[in-house]
Amino acid sequence: MAEVVGLRLPLSANLEQFSLLLWQSSVPHRIAEERGMQVVWVASEHHAEQVKALYERLQAGDPELVVAAVEPREAPPQTVWYKRFFSVPVVAALLVLSFLGALLPVLDRNYQYLPYLSFYQLYVVDGTLRGDWPVGQLWRVITPAFLHFGVMHIVFNSLWLWELGGMIERRQGAVRVFGIFVLVAAGSNIAQAMSSVSLFGGMSGVIYGLLGYIVVWNRLRPDQVFPLAKGVAVVMLVWLLLCIAGFTELLGVGAVANTAHVSGLVLGLVLGVAAAFLDRKPV
Repeated sequence: MAEVVGLRLPLSANLEQFSLLLWQSSVPHRIAEERGMQVVWVASEHHAEQVKALYERLQAGDPELVVAAVEPREAPPQTVWYKRFFSVPVVAALLVLSFLGALLPVLDRNYQYLPYLSFYQLYVVDGTLRGDWPVGQLWRVITPAFLHFGVMHIVFNSLWLWELGGMIERRQGAVRVFGIFVLVAAGSNIAQAMSSVSLFGGMSGVIYGLLGYIVVWNRLRPDQVFPLAKGVAVVMLVWLLLCIAGFTELLGVGAVANTAHVSGLVLGLVLGVAAAFLDRKPV
């Protein structure tokens, strides 16, 4: 379920009594500190209207609003890891498929099954790697995103997928994050395949697409920003430039699918602009 911003208030505002009032009014909510503000998140637009109305009445000193003098609620037990994991089902499924894709190159040492998931149908002719365009095998435009080669590859991509993808799914829903994944994965894989015939894979193109989407959304929709930590976008863009410059090859890590990264970022920026304007309410 996508969350909705009910209120955005300065850090100096004491919301303890207001939170109690919301619970007494059966308005489920959570309060988080984001970008130097307190944000009251609720489950629907209806609840957001209730939050705004109650806060205005409380500020006006409405005598009918009485917060019962009750003991503070005990803090709820920490959510067990698997409930948190499955609270974002699309991202959870992508993570599981990515880990399976990382195991496949290790277990399939004879490359018996791996070629079915690569973009090209690869084969060798006179010592040269060749590949046929996947005509009629549309899954191949998506499945390379799940293939990972090496521990650092899968760890890096999984952490950013959980952070960026989870951020989008929790606030804008499963359909939105799934649509971004499909469009960016397909687009970045096709772009990479057009640049060279090779065995490539990884979720990095999608990661940069998620980053581009969030950065543009935050710029165009400052009233509903994602809590992206300062400096994250800069660090990831610097890393992208280092990869393009061949830094990973100097380290002995190997070549990187730079075309997929750049095209993924561009697609994410475009999708972020489209979503920011399409989600605007008519005046």
